[in-house]
Amino acid sequence: MKAYKAILFDLDNTLLDYDASERESMQGAIRRFGLPDREGFLWEAFRAAFAPINWTYWSERMARNLHISQVLEYSFRDTLAQLGHDGVPAAELAAAYWELFCSSCRFMDGTPELLPRLHGAYALGIVSNGIGEAQRKRLATGGILHYFPHVFVSDEVGAAKPDRLIFDRAVASLGVPRADILFVGDNLKDDYEGARAAGIDFCHYNPGRKPADAAIAPDYTIHALFELDAIISREEEQR
Repeated sequence: MKAYKAILFDLDNTLLDYDASERESMQGAIRRFGLPDREGFLWEAFRAAFAPINWTYWSERMARNLHISQVLEYSFRDTLAQLGHDGVPAAELAAAYWELFCSSCRFMDGTPELLPRLHGAYALGIVSNGIGEAQRKRLATGGILHYFPHVFVSDEVGAAKPDRLIFDRAVASLGVPRADILFVGDNLKDDYEGARAAGIDFCHYNPGRKPADAAIAPDYTIHALFELDAIISREEEQR
């Protein structure tokens, strides 16, 4: 067994609960503008309409050179129009959502307990697809930014997982051989494929126990963050 010197983490839905933060921030924003008081407004319908619209703008943002504020404004605008809720200023609604989201930090189970155990024993870093402003502010809000001297976010690097470039930047920053780095993430496309392309061992965090293709073979699989301790302890025995 190898003894790792550094551990890189995906952020959203690995250490931080993105889904919970997004939901709470969106609900908070629409309450500011009185949308729940409108006749015919249903939260479930709003969220269901917003998701595919937002994904389209998010996916096209680099090709169209869209700022995150535009992605959100256009997403809210189109959702409101689709559902017939006219008169709500989409740009202001988007700004309210972004303010709430950037100041939100909901942890995945086990995150606050895991990081102090790793801090000081391993070089720690983040490799995340997202917006640097939001990711850094959310880490700071949760009081865990100081654990991560190495933070690499796709919009700052100019490359998104699974592109190995973002991993190569992280490896160079850590200053240890890539064979001594473990990457922990939940996504079998962005995280698994990216780590494999970069020659980094991968631990699949799979709390929902979702089945994976038989051709996908992560080095480790865990269903709770505390299970990472067992992997680390086995590695430490070899030191």
